[in-house]
Formats: sequence, structure tokens, C-alpha cells
Amino acid sequence: MSGPDKLERRSNYKAVWSALSKDETSAKVHVAGTEDEAELKGSGIGTTKFLLENVGMGRSDVVLEIGCGIGRVGRELAPQCRKWIGCDVSARMLNLAAERLREFPNVELVETSGYDLKPIADVSVDLVYCTAVFMHLEQWDRYNYVEEAFRVLRAGGKLYVDNVDLCSEKGWEIFQRHRQFRPETRPAHITECSTPQELEAYLWRAGFEDIQTFEGNELVSVWGRRPKDDR
Repeated sequence: MSGPDKLERRSNYKAVWSALSKDETSAKVHVAGTEDEAELKGSGIGTTKFLLENVGMGRSDVVLEIGCGIGRVGRELAPQCRKWIGCDVSARMLNLAAERLREFPNVELVETSGYDLKPIADVSVDLVYCTAVFMHLEQWDRYNYVEEAFRVLRAGGKLYVDNVDLCSEKGWEIFQRHRQFRPETRPAHITECSTPQELEAYLWRAGFEDIQTFEGNELVSVWGRRPKDDR
């Protein structure tokens, strides 16, 4: 047996996602479920539209993505902010993102551990978002990133996270489908769902306020703000 599905623990994020991004096709499929460029662009536009319409972002903002992958969303957001920082655990993903985003001078790519945002300075970012990533993380590490987002955000800065919603019909279908894997054959990157209450609790416990939730057909999205009078 070989590959991350058999040898790597789920929490060994760097090894798992380095293996899954061994080439561009594999990276595309594992971050977006498709290698089709038109579909990739469409999903990036859709996520960007939701962020802009619901969470909000200014032209002068510094924006950071946790788990940026190949830059699917960053390609759409980078032209609309002062600086876009893409963080990922996989150097291979970041190399692909660098090629896809090479036309944008305001892009910075940062390799992270898979558990935190240590290379990023305190109170230096206006918006942190993390999309289609929590599904691949252990619960503890989901919360680690929420706490880290609070640290790097300026007062009044915003955090957005999402995951497949266990309470939705589509989310339950995914849960039931993935439940069929025996533990010894379960892929390390397999989707693990969240409930809306779980994500809301992370933001509340970390100190965010004005927490809002949107439950879609498959995803639950939660966002909040670091208090403006926080020190």
C-alpha cells in the first residue's frame, strides 16, 4: 500500500497535501473537484461573490486565505484588494498558485505548518477567509485557525469559514457515503462535516462578535468580526 490514503494520518497535513498535489491535475481535482479551467474559474467567482456580498472587503484591505491551494479564489480576489496573502501547507500547491497568480504584483504566498499562521504578524490583516478547508482538518485544528485568525486580524477585521453542513440533506448524503469506508481504507483527506453550531462556537469562543451564519444546500458559512475596541 502506498500514498497518503494508506500511510499518512489525517493530521499529517503537509505530507498528505504534498502527495495530493504531486502534479497540476491532481492538485486541481483535490482542491476543487475538477480539472476543468472553466469550472475552476466559475467556482472561484462564486466564492468571491459570496464573500464580497455577505462578509465585505475594501479595496485597501489586506486579505489572507487559509489553505489557498492553487489560487482558485485568490485569482478573483487579488485584483480587488491592496494585498492578498495565500497560505498553504503544501509547497507544491504554492508553486502552482505562484504560476497562476504571476500577473498580480500584490500577491504574497506563505508556506505554513498546517496548524497555525505563525509567519503572519499580529494585527496585520483586515480579512481572513478559509473555504473548503475545514472539511479536511481535525476539529482541534479548525479551532486553532480561528484563534490564529483572531490574532492576525486588526480590530474590526473579519473572519469567514465554511464546511459541509451535516444538518443539510446533501451534507448527510456525503456523511453516509463516506461512512462506508472501513477505518483502515479511509482516505486521509476525506470530508468530515460540521454543524452550524460547531462553527459558531469556534468564533464565539475565540472572541469574535457579530457572528452570522448562512446555511446553503451543502455548505454552512459562518463569519464574524474582531471587536473594534479589542486590544
